[in-house]
Amino acid sequence: MSERRGWDPQWLARVLADPNRPVFLIGSTPPREGTSAIAAADICSKFVGRSRTQATDGFITYDIQDEASRNAQTRPFPFRKTVDPAAYGALFPPASGKSTVLYKAIVEPDESAFERWIDEAVITHGHRTLNLVGASSAADTGSRIKMEAAARLLQARGVAFGCVTIAERHLKKGTEHLNIIRKMEFGAQWFISQAVYDPEATVALLRDYAKECEERMLAPAKIILTFAPVGRPKTLQFVRWLGIKVPDAVEARILEKANESKVAAVMESVEACTEALAQILLQTEGLGVPLGISVESVSGFKEEIDASFELFRRLQVQLLDSRGVTWGVRWYKVPLGSLAKKASEEQLHALEAAILEPKPSPCKRAAPELVEPPPPPRSALGAAYDAVARFFTPSAATPPPSPPLGHTHALKYFVAGVAVGLAAGARARAWAR
Repeated sequence: MSERRGWDPQWLARVLADPNRPVFLIGSTPPREGTSAIAAADICSKFVGRSRTQATDGFITYDIQDEASRNAQTRPFPFRKTVDPAAYGALFPPASGKSTVLYKAIVEPDESAFERWIDEAVITHGHRTLNLVGASSAADTGSRIKMEAAARLLQARGVAFGCVTIAERHLKKGTEHLNIIRKMEFGAQWFISQAVYDPEATVALLRDYAKECEERMLAPAKIILTFAPVGRPKTLQFVRWLGIKVPDAVEARILEKANESKVAAVMESVEACTEALAQILLQTEGLGVPLGISVESVSGFKEEIDASFELFRRLQVQLLDSRGVTWGVRWYKVPLGSLAKKASEEQLHALEAAILEPKPSPCKRAAPELVEPPPPPRSALGAAYDAVARFFTPSAATPPPSPPLGHTHALKYFVAGVAVGLAAGARARAWAR
């Protein structure tokens, strides 16, 4: 019998902070600004569907900023605003039974503005696991609160958070390990790296971090290493613009394969990423720094998105094999939930049983006949639909009316990730014994 699990909004944060267990995440970028609630939910549902057979612990929802101060060169891919990341990220738990790490770029000019954002993210959208992102460069001198202040406000509300770490900064300044410890001191419980292509930078950072923690008698926080497949010259240009160091030899390999096909090029980058992780694991063995893996696609190109799922599978196998323990993947059934996220697991089980229980036929027949269950109350699922619509609808506008919620229509909107409550699916995740 499969294991049955309910959605626990605090579970992912606990796993991220647990030094004894690796963590595996897949990143998703919110759709463009102006995307409707239904379209955004459909995008989320398709992404969850693609990742269903990946043994993820959760997702990452990115907060995309212009970052014009990062680089004097022109941004290879034009910046486009997205829908609210907090609203988009809130679609993942009901669609998958798993939480997201919500990235938050600190752009608020004062503490009261940041407090209002926290209330919206936590109370309205249910987020409990954040990743704070500071200014993209020292040249960004815009008015904003300091990360220490943002961290203090999150801690006051009981919200777990991590921060970003960039190994390339360590090669330039040699102080990134001290930045990690400084952020640990004001409450950061884990760190997610920028995309890795140069293992040398990551190895140097992890070694210095482990040494500093030992000298200070600190337990190292988990470092989640991010990888991203690239297969096109423009994507490589964008990766460099972001400050990610791609060794010349690796870039030459990818571009050479691009002469064969786009797929061959991106799969060469997958090979390069697996080689990079292998070197990192080999050269940091025994340091005592807990690691995790996240995978993202930095572009919207189909072959690069497809490759990210293959890359995730390979990297997960590498990291779990490196632990020297027997491990396996098992599936479990995600109980039905609601966007309100208030029902207990027992209530969800009862709801599932009520919806899925065969109903006796109203006609007298020799054999019982299954008939369609009555439609769920409009107030419950209609409210769920309207709630999601409000996430993506400006406050001055009126959300579209709730669709008719007959059984077929309700199932349709569950698949879209909006009116969750009519089906449960198999989900996979890794665990080590």
